[in-house]
Amino acid sequence: MRVVITGGPSVGKTTIVKILEEKGYRVVHEIATRLIKEGKILPWDDRARFQAEVLRRQLEAESSLLEFDRITFLDRGAFDGEAYYRCDDLPVPPTFSMVDPSQYDLAFLVEPLPFFDANEVRREDLEFTEKITCMIEKCYAERNIKVLRVPFMAPEDRVRYILAEVEKARDSKVASPEQAATMFRVNAQVVSSFAG
Repeated sequence: MRVVITGGPSVGKTTIVKILEEKGYRVVHEIATRLIKEGKILPWDDRARFQAEVLRRQLEAESSLLEFDRITFLDRGAFDGEAYYRCDDLPVPPTFSMVDPSQYDLAFLVEPLPFFDANEVRREDLEFTEKITCMIEKCYAERNIKVLRVPFMAPEDRVRYILAEVEKARDSKVASPEQAATMFRVNAQVVSSFAG
């Protein structure tokens, strides 16, 4: 089961993911943060190139997740990148239409905090966070991915809420090895399209 933890910058996603990891859950850490720290491609220099590389790496990381019955939390999913293209009024690459939305069982949209914590990775502001939050929700909802909002509360309370909702969704979900194999093949095809 793949669960996306998403939202704008400085909303507490990474804190939530760290707590989930400490509790023993498998996680995929945010690709964009790693890419910014590498310093080779930066979103404020070339948003389109940056988002294309984030998507490539995201799908590559997700392709390795073959245990369909194990819960995996992703600090952002593939469709977050589309939201950034839209927010910056850039043409959305056709690659996003090739991504299979059924690989995501649930998306948790972490609502903005009442403050913004800028750093070397986060150069946006609270206004941008609110704008991108709405766009991210739209990108997932348009693909019929269930989006649940996580309100502002203590991080442990946010995690408890998320885990309770995941259990409800897991009880109603049936997965199969065939579904996992199909998702792997589709992601591999999308990743290979970046080479061409």
